[in-house]
Amino acid sequence: MPAMTTFELQRRAADEAALIHARPDLAALIVTGKDRQTWLNGLVTCELAGKKSGEGIYGLAVGKTGKIAAEVVVLLADDHLALALPSDRVPSMREHLERHLIMEDAELAAADGCALFAVHGPRAAELVAFARAEGADAAMVDFTGRGDAAMILAPAGAASFADALLASAGEGAAMATPEGWEALRIAWGVPRFGVDFDDQTLPQEASLERLAVSFTKGCYLGQETVFMLEKRGHAKKRLMRLALDATDATPGVEIVLPDDGAPIGTLTSVTSGPSGGAIGLGYLKFKHATEGAALVVGGHPARALGLAASPRGREV
Repeated sequence: MPAMTTFELQRRAADEAALIHARPDLAALIVTGKDRQTWLNGLVTCELAGKKSGEGIYGLAVGKTGKIAAEVVVLLADDHLALALPSDRVPSMREHLERHLIMEDAELAAADGCALFAVHGPRAAELVAFARAEGADAAMVDFTGRGDAAMILAPAGAASFADALLASAGEGAAMATPEGWEALRIAWGVPRFGVDFDDQTLPQEASLERLAVSFTKGCYLGQETVFMLEKRGHAKKRLMRLALDATDATPGVEIVLPDDGAPIGTLTSVTSGPSGGAIGLGYLKFKHATEGAALVVGGHPARALGLAASPRGREV
């Protein structure tokens, strides 16, 4: 029997045990003050009202036009909130948040020296409990659509904390590698900020509305655009999971129709498929963004598998 690839080992860990993913691409802001939760709830798409210490939630910060400023994970603790977001967005997001801090009792500070980890798999909840006992902020947070992910903000000493997490996770657990995680998140259909969407993208274009947006919460910055697009219109394009026959397609290549070659989208991410061919993420014009749609990518047949960030998204 041939040895399993790194991708296969990491996929098995995520399916059967725990895949621990160090996230140096993320940083955190700590929010304190008695108004922290209600204030932040007016600046993110997810519903923080009613959330309690030990819980977490995935959402987006959007601007007045509804375009995504950053994706965020909020971890709630007894006396603060931890706001995890892409590290290169921290300066602009801190300025953005403080600009909307007027009379509220809330204060922002950088979580200096701390490290962030994501955990995927059936043992994620056990590692949340372990991390909290070790002084970390941690919670189950569904940011993949699979329902088995967690986010951990560890205190200083990231290397030793990673080792402790892996030891606690037990047999079958693994640490994610950058290459392995990139392949796995594409196979799962998890969009990546800066690659599959950016600050010019609406939540519905990136197919993130089911994971990251509450359409029943009260007002928040940018709500009108996001809500009206959902209830009275549709996005001009949608981010889709794609199955490609060819393995040589590269991000940026046009996606066209098989009958007349009309361009209808662009490939944003691609990885080798577990059973041959490739799996990708790409934007399709709204009228063509349907599961099973026949496509051509890089001169080779392809088909649409469904929306990115789909609940319980799985690789083909």
